[in-house]
Amino acid sequence: MFALVSSSSVVRGALAAEPAGKDPTQQLVTSAYVQGQYETHGESEDQVRQGGSPLNLDRFVVRRARLKLEREWSFSSLMLEIDGNTVNGPSLTPHHAEASILYRGKNPWSAPPLVRLTFGMFDTPFGFELVESPRTRFFTERSFASRSLFPSEPDIGARLSGGLGWLRYAFAFVNGQPKDTPFALQDPKSSKDFVARVGGFVTPADALELQFGVSFLSGKGFHKGSDATKDSVVWTDRNENGQIDIGELQAVNGLAATPSQTFKRWALGADLRVRLQTKLGVTQLSGEISFAANLDRSALFLADPVISGIDSREKGYFVAIQQEIGSFAAAGVRFDFYDPNADKFDQQLGKLVPSSQRVQTITPMIAVLPDPHVRFVVQWDHVRDYLGRSVKGVPVDLSNDVITLRLQAEL
Repeated sequence: MFALVSSSSVVRGALAAEPAGKDPTQQLVTSAYVQGQYETHGESEDQVRQGGSPLNLDRFVVRRARLKLEREWSFSSLMLEIDGNTVNGPSLTPHHAEASILYRGKNPWSAPPLVRLTFGMFDTPFGFELVESPRTRFFTERSFASRSLFPSEPDIGARLSGGLGWLRYAFAFVNGQPKDTPFALQDPKSSKDFVARVGGFVTPADALELQFGVSFLSGKGFHKGSDATKDSVVWTDRNENGQIDIGELQAVNGLAATPSQTFKRWALGADLRVRLQTKLGVTQLSGEISFAANLDRSALFLADPVISGIDSREKGYFVAIQQEIGSFAAAGVRFDFYDPNADKFDQQLGKLVPSSQRVQTITPMIAVLPDPHVRFVVQWDHVRDYLGRSVKGVPVDLSNDVITLRLQAEL
């Protein structure tokens, strides 16, 4: 059958579309790309946070500069990818580091091996967005829900993956601390997160391609305990005369250390992608939905039932459509929804009332490809939420839209 594979949209990975390019079983495959961009954020301020990090996000930034090396032999393979960026200052770190043993069976090199056992740093096999390469994705970033539950794609662990005919599968045990989270790529707990995805890749017609799957995650989160403190004396200069007066000294008792605790977390997801080849180009319709508990690891809605006293129930989904116009342009729009806590309450006028933290984003995108190795993308993230406050203290929409201009060049 005819497989819909193009340099602008093919995704590598055990559960993704069939890879294209050089045969990694015959030679060392080297690839690289750079994403330079300008972004403007509605909530930017010419100030710094406590500690010195800037509140201004209207900036030029190197979002990703990556170099990947791949080599595959009869029964083994390796993959190493290095990432450089300036998102939080200059950084150069490993992004993927995979060592594998495999058995290909009768599968051609363009399909996943029949079975592959991998140890190292790899993308968490949950849903489709996490294993989709930022190099091939037209939208500049993953959906808000995906970034909240999984702040970064890679984690460290062991994975069993492969394909048989149309079937694609991946089962992994990982530390559960991806990059951009506390204890990143480490694990302060002995238990590991189990992640699984089972799906399919089929071409029911010459011009039609379907990719689908269901995902599951089960593991434990970690709440860091506190250190012991000593007895101390606090001086509050109430009259601001610079002298210690009666009533301005206060004794503070020391506290014993508190132990760290773990808590249960889980997630369930499903995803579907339909790609249709027309005379205009490839039309792609995609969607993904996920339900989770205590899994949010973002700085904005960090889930910690030890502190809150209740479990957080998260729900997120997105639907997107994009149209490639020949080989020189593409356009698309994505709608995504995320609710970090379905049981959120807020205090108003001294009363607890049901509240919503949901975030909805509409993202139109236009891409121009003047050359097979160059892509220029203009994207607007129109964000609707309840993160702001009115003068009366009532939650209102925060002005935090994002406009991104990105130029990508690849090797």
